[in-house]
Amino acid sequence: MSERRQRSATESLLSVAFGVEMATILFGAIAMAGLHKQQWLEVLVSAIVLVAMLALAQATLRRGLHPIVYASQALLALPVVTEPMWGLAWLVCIIFFTYCLVKGQQLDRRKEQQ
Repeated sequence: MSERRQRSATESLLSVAFGVEMATILFGAIAMAGLHKQQWLEVLVSAIVLVAMLALAQATLRRGLHPIVYASQALLALPVVTEPMWGLAWLVCIIFFTYCLVKGQQLDRRKEQQ
């Protein structure tokens, strides 16, 4: 039987961050679709695309901090072009992602030193 690879603290914390970002996008899209009833389909389709992109970034975490992980955070800013309110959600997501990244790397370094 093969051993499972241990997940790093960074990988675990970023997985949580991606989950929170996915929930934020979905609930934000539902709220935006309610506000802009004419474009509800466009809002929901763009939210599904963003969540799929975040799921891809989360899947690449197993291989380390792949550029897709960072690109996913930049692409979360795209809806700000059409709806400025997304800027607040994007800012919260970026702050949470950065905190998880920095804290995870600190925990990993501390574990390596022991």
